[in-house]
Amino acid sequence: MVIKKQYSERQLIKKEKGVIPEQMRNIRTNIQYLADKRNLKVIMVTSCRQGEGKSSAIVNLAYFMAKNNKKVLVIDSDLRLPTIHKPFQLQNFSGLTDFLNELMDEKETIQQVAENLDVVTSGPLPYNPTELLSKKRFKNFIDTHRVDYDFIFVDAPPSGLADSKIIGSVCDSTIIIVENGKTTKNQLKTCIDTCKMQNIDIIGVIRNKIRKKKHDSNYYYNYVKE
Repeated sequence: MVIKKQYSERQLIKKEKGVIPEQMRNIRTNIQYLADKRNLKVIMVTSCRQGEGKSSAIVNLAYFMAKNNKKVLVIDSDLRLPTIHKPFQLQNFSGLTDFLNELMDEKETIQQVAENLDVVTSGPLPYNPTELLSKKRFKNFIDTHRVDYDFIFVDAPPSGLADSKIIGSVCDSTIIIVENGKTTKNQLKTCIDTCKMQNIDIIGVIRNKIRKKKHDSNYYYNYVKE
């Protein structure tokens, strides 16, 4: 296990006070309550389309979970456009794809970035992401680490892609990230319907990039139970 200690302040919320940290704590509380009630541990995080701030939201949720003494693993399984490594300033020369291709031991893929918080980066972009994720090796990796963590957050591509269906099938539930003012109600409905058609449970929706005032440069979060 490799230990890294650097963060990008642009995406990782490290402040204790303020509206955004308080919103993240509220989201954390809601998810922890539902997860405990329904015995959920492995949660896929997806979106309706690219560019909705999915990775930033999952990184901060995981970080706030870890600060609450929960042992958390984040897996970047968006093998088409991986970004989880960026806010933690991690290299992405190796990772999940190497493990799935049997080029790396599973312990080598896990990097500790903070107390209670570990990350598996995507690794090199593969030419066959759907086939890689379909391997039993992917499901076995997640099942093996269920006993090691309180929460495993799995970053996935937008819900319309086949990759997300495969990822969702090995997770307990799903969080959908939507960009405020960009994702339409019809797009969100389609996203939810797609998940339900694939028997993917939804624990809730996080509305991202909310501006409280017209000229406010800060982004805020809002959680809605599905």
